[in-house]
Amino acid sequence: MSYKISFILSMVFVCMFFLFSGDMISLQFIYSDLDAKSVTISYLIADHGSLDSNFISYIEDKYQIDFVYADNYQPLFGDEVTYIIAKNYKPLVMSKDIMTISIQRTTVIGYFN
Repeated sequence: MSYKISFILSMVFVCMFFLFSGDMISLQFIYSDLDAKSVTISYLIADHGSLDSNFISYIEDKYQIDFVYADNYQPLFGDEVTYIIAKNYKPLVMSKDIMTISIQRTTVIGYFN
């Protein structure tokens, strides 16, 4: 009888382990997805030649991300642009709050032209 109780109690830990593993796999997938999108976004920024509000909203709508450009000046040809793209994730077990996964990348305006 005691082995049945211990088996039932251990299943709680096994379930928590699987949920935690699911969170870790989801976080890795989101990070890899952001990294892949950053390559395309860097190319688009370099090719477009500027960062205006219409272009930023186009990027956010097309790739379903949050785009942050921290500098207040309009970049010119040859300037480095550092930006952050982020996505929110509601974890299963790791936290009760929404987590923001973000990456920071740099590109050069007009590099591919």
